[in-house]
Amino acid sequence: MRPNIVLLTIDTLRPDHLGCYGYSQPTSPHIDALAAESVVFDRAFAAGIPTMPSFTTLFSGLHPYRHGITAHSSEQRLSEEIILLPQLAKQAGYVTIGIDNLVVQASGRGSWFARGFDFYSGFLYKPFSNQSEQLTDRALGYIDDYQNKPFFLYMHLWDPHTPYGPPPPYDTLHYHPEQAPPDAPTLAEVIAIAPEYYEAFLGDMKLRVPNDYAYVVAQYDGEISYVDSQIGRIIAHLKSRGLWDNTIIILMSDHGECFGEGNLYFDHHGLYDAVLKIALMCRTPDTIPGRGAVMVSTEDVLPTLLELCGWTGVDYPLTGRSFAGAWEGDESPIRDHIIGVESSRQASLCWRTDTWKFIQPIVQDAQGQPIPNIYGQPRDPAPLLFNLEKDPEEQQNVSAQYPEVRNAMAQELAQWRAGEIAARGGNDPMLEGLSLDYNDFMARLTSRRLRG
Repeated sequence: MRPNIVLLTIDTLRPDHLGCYGYSQPTSPHIDALAAESVVFDRAFAAGIPTMPSFTTLFSGLHPYRHGITAHSSEQRLSEEIILLPQLAKQAGYVTIGIDNLVVQASGRGSWFARGFDFYSGFLYKPFSNQSEQLTDRALGYIDDYQNKPFFLYMHLWDPHTPYGPPPPYDTLHYHPEQAPPDAPTLAEVIAIAPEYYEAFLGDMKLRVPNDYAYVVAQYDGEISYVDSQIGRIIAHLKSRGLWDNTIIILMSDHGECFGEGNLYFDHHGLYDAVLKIALMCRTPDTIPGRGAVMVSTEDVLPTLLELCGWTGVDYPLTGRSFAGAWEGDESPIRDHIIGVESSRQASLCWRTDTWKFIQPIVQDAQGQPIPNIYGQPRDPAPLLFNLEKDPEEQQNVSAQYPEVRNAMAQELAQWRAGEIAARGGNDPMLEGLSLDYNDFMARLTSRRLRG
């Protein structure tokens, strides 16, 4: 009997804020329990951020430079020739169910996310609500309706995306100001980085304790615990219906979140590991639980499912590579580097190995106009280099100290990029699809605050 497939995606989830990845706060008991039955990948990364390019890569098995969607809510469209994961599942005889908002939220600009679904249950993201509970209710209803057929269920939960605002009791569950790290900044210090930006950004969160950095982090952790409770409901429902032992379940995030990395707070920009690293755990009925030691990318999920399920239907080369062998303890390398892209207010490319991270800022668009940073300020075009073995928190830019490493990685990245651009007929999607203009972003924040 063909196994059901449940793909649970959690927006903006840092793996290091989960117990199964070593977090000290009890944010994720249900996810941790799933992890105990899964292969948990410690070196999983997003090939593109933020959400729309990350999930397009997840669904296509292609790097953003190959499928062309490098920005969120840009004017770019995905080619009809690219076959997506729900289409493959449908071709294999599955009932396909999507609970997602990337078509609705982006005013139809992400229309390809509905491809292949028998049922696409869209929604507008509503922070400060119990929306994830309502969406989970939908998922449980679909499971009941199609429990006698093989089904593919994709669920996109937006907690813990900004603005952080978990419902009670999760809003105070992890607020322990006396336990704040001694080196934690004050909110006044964060706001001083860019007062106009952070006063609007933090004001959008409607914080009940508006002057405590620990409270903001507790709201993020509270949203994780809230969404964790919904993951627990789904798992319990699958078990109660006798479906657990015939279900492949993958839980993952699209990207992480910054809490000071690169002088960025409460958002996801910059291609630091805080943003690039994702949670990823995979369980099949015969999984031998453990840790996945191989480096993997969002590109690799689709080819892994192709191998696990024996699906066909893609007649062009994928950039992703199957890590299905990890279920059997195979630690053979999948890849030795990750190439990450961001095409928004911190437009950049990076080349990451286990030892080094090279980040190349993109400071001009296709018309030669400057691209300001997240705060609307001019950007430094100089590349960044981090020695991840000595500095895993990426706090020391050692580009000047290791010019030979910097130059070699810059050349590798430039050659790879040139090859991808040539394959696209000279079009560079990084420069054509820039999104999240600073002024537009600030206007949106101000508008939301005025609406209350």
